[in-house]
Amino acid sequence: MSEQFKPLADQVSERMVNLLNDNRSIFTKPMKADGSSQFILPVNARSKQKYTGAAALVLIMQNRRDPRWLSFDKALYNKTPVKKGAYGTLIEFNSGNELRPKTENGKPVLNKEGNQKMERVKLEVPVPVQAWLYNGKDLVGLKPMKEKALSLSPAERAQVILDHSGIKMEPEGLLAMYDRSRDTIQIAEKTTFAKPELFYAAALHELAHATQHESRLNRPETDLPQSDQMVREELRANIASILIGAELNLPFALSHHENYLREFATLLKNEPQELFHAAADAQQIANFVMGLEVTREQKQDTKAEIKQEVKPAQAARLTEGMEINYKETTFKVLQEQSRGAVKVEDLGTGDKLRLKPSDGLYKSLVSQLNNPAQQEVREREQEQEEELEMAETEEQTKSYSRRR
Repeated sequence: MSEQFKPLADQVSERMVNLLNDNRSIFTKPMKADGSSQFILPVNARSKQKYTGAAALVLIMQNRRDPRWLSFDKALYNKTPVKKGAYGTLIEFNSGNELRPKTENGKPVLNKEGNQKMERVKLEVPVPVQAWLYNGKDLVGLKPMKEKALSLSPAERAQVILDHSGIKMEPEGLLAMYDRSRDTIQIAEKTTFAKPELFYAAALHELAHATQHESRLNRPETDLPQSDQMVREELRANIASILIGAELNLPFALSHHENYLREFATLLKNEPQELFHAAADAQQIANFVMGLEVTREQKQDTKAEIKQEVKPAQAARLTEGMEINYKETTFKVLQEQSRGAVKVEDLGTGDKLRLKPSDGLYKSLVSQLNNPAQQEVREREQEQEEELEMAETEEQTKSYSRRR
């Protein structure tokens, strides 16, 4: 079977096996001297939403310095077209929607050009969707990224996560390990590590293992031999460690797990689909671990709540002093202007905008202020639909080629 007809999971697993055997996989990527992460989470260049699961793994494996990605057509729409000769990367993600021909009374509905209209149908069971993406380095006119300043250091954020995990840390032994029967993490004293960041990287790796506990994600044991189960669990924990480390800007350290690399290669050679299954589980692990983080800003009341003395659910408009977390950044209302308009600043980029109550961003910020959880769900659904539209558009324009 030629590579072009192999399932994407088989293609990616085959590449991963070769890299593992050559000791050139993501698991052996050299650490940075400053103790920061050697990985950056891939994001959509337009929406700034992070890619997750198998899609994130595939993009991380490309070893690109720019974490931003777009499809061919979305790059055109974004006025950052793909450079001639650039190579695309095929990703796969699950979609809860499907595009189907639109009919009425059993007859096709046509558009002005005489072509049958299509409509999105919500599915009970998500289906895999594929799309070609191009890296930010290969997009013409894409502005340089601006790093968002954080109030806590990577080590401080990691400590918050460990504190909120509720798992006892026992400083003993030279090798870090998680004891499921006692629900404890054994790890050497922080002072024994060359850098504090390495201590936290090791501790969070064991915390990734701890999510298998029945009180957390409850990854069940199977009928497979214990050694086989351990290999699968280590594959998940190591992918999760890469995702968590990239999120916190902590290094990924393979540590004493080198012996598992050959086991990973054997497993993926025999079961190519296991890599994507492991990536999906690793994303659940990373989501759980990162969900334990509570920043200082979240612990305290926002300045808006203090100044306005109003509960978030009662807010109907934006007023001076409010700070709203939205789409991986924070918007601060600097000034109220005439006719309900406000001047806001994106604290992540420093950009200042004038928003009117009729503007979509204004409404989204009010919605986020009133119901953050529900707004985040809507954002995820919107992003999923955008990705689906991206795949559909590329199918229609027949841009599914590795080279433009």
